[in-house]
Amino acid sequence: MEEQRLYLAGYSPRRWWRRLKRWFYDPESRIDHRLRVEAGGDAVEKFVVSQKELPAYRFVDIYRAIDRALAGMPGVRRIKSSNDENLNELLHAKQPRWASRQITLSRRVAWPVGPDEEVFLPVDEFWIFPSKPSGDQMIIHIRFDSERERLFLAVAGAHPQRVDEWITKVARESLASSIYRGKNVAFVYEAGTRDEFGDPEKPARLRVTFRTATPVPQEDFIVDKEIYKILWRNVIDLHERRELLKRHGVPIRRGLLLYGPPGTGKTFACRYLSGRLTETACIFAAGTTLEQAAKIFEFARAYQPAIVFLEDVDLVFSSRDITLHASALGDLLDLMDGLRPFEDVGVVLTTNSIERLEAAIKDRPGRISQCVYFGPPRKELRRLYIEQYAKGYDQEVTGFEKLVEMSQGTTPAFIKEWVHRAVQIATERVEDPDLKPKLIMKDFEEAYAEMKHATDKFSRRIVGFLE
Repeated sequence: MEEQRLYLAGYSPRRWWRRLKRWFYDPESRIDHRLRVEAGGDAVEKFVVSQKELPAYRFVDIYRAIDRALAGMPGVRRIKSSNDENLNELLHAKQPRWASRQITLSRRVAWPVGPDEEVFLPVDEFWIFPSKPSGDQMIIHIRFDSERERLFLAVAGAHPQRVDEWITKVARESLASSIYRGKNVAFVYEAGTRDEFGDPEKPARLRVTFRTATPVPQEDFIVDKEIYKILWRNVIDLHERRELLKRHGVPIRRGLLLYGPPGTGKTFACRYLSGRLTETACIFAAGTTLEQAAKIFEFARAYQPAIVFLEDVDLVFSSRDITLHASALGDLLDLMDGLRPFEDVGVVLTTNSIERLEAAIKDRPGRISQCVYFGPPRKELRRLYIEQYAKGYDQEVTGFEKLVEMSQGTTPAFIKEWVHRAVQIATERVEDPDLKPKLIMKDFEEAYAEMKHATDKFSRRIVGFLE
């Protein structure tokens, strides 16, 4: 009866026997045997193995660096096989009971290489190649551990010095031609998941993603002239002329703090700056991700020139006597202090509540070298904001100065919503959807009254009234 059930399931005892026989008696199907044969038989006994543990986000860079280093080299063999053991164990240790050494085709995983681009690469692969000038065989192994979100790079060979040279070469070249060079990236914290019994199913992890934010054109960046001058000198000019400034002894390390009420343009300024720094890695972090400051600065150091944008830092790095994240605050302070003067790593922090920030950040020179206040825009700036957001719409607005006066004490975010609300009201008069609506003064007045309706001193600030 048992044999019949096996036949019905498509598995005959004979088929299972052949499979078991192949596993135990056919060494060609085992990865350890294949590596020995390909790398020189008994010569493998003298192989030394060097291994480097790296963050998962470096997988594509490491993989491509290996391919480039071995490109055109005769006699290179590749084995794509998923195995749980590291290279040293496969070459020198007996097979443990818990691990299989069968050659099993490695799974391929999608890895992002740009905002809207990804590549599929095997997560476990071996390269066997002859080392120059002796011709001795060497092995490179790259393995991704999905549970720990770590990457393992290992090199094996008979000459320890050559082994170390290869692992250093691959790691260095992977940084030099990285997919992150000069790109906008964001650190994103993914919470873990649990099953119905509360046991962890998927661990929490920190991921690096590419930002798809559209760069802000120069004509759209409306800001006070003095503020623009400060931003230009402390961020744009500092990075564009870094080599010249270094020669004249000007430290490249600099920290900016952008502060002011919500909706006044701090995040918009960060978007503008990151769009101007086309040859600089721009790294964004916000929310609970800020607690991983050490990993963020590790990334910035690896891919410098870089600039780190830490948004709404008061939510995590508030005063020591009220924060629940004292260790994260300490990490940030140590990391900012630890940046050497000529490291190409800048820091821009934003906050809505400067008074909540730790005094050690805001008062001690060297950590923050410039504070920039973003407040309610003055009259001439409000005019520019209204003109900018109403651009492209037909207008029959008389008494334009009235709109400028009505917007006194409001934020740029309020003005943007106000204009869009007026356009929405104007479309209600148009029956033909192909016709453009014409904005009139009444549209703005109705939108203003609606946004201001039933607001008290607290809700007024939420929608953008600062006075």
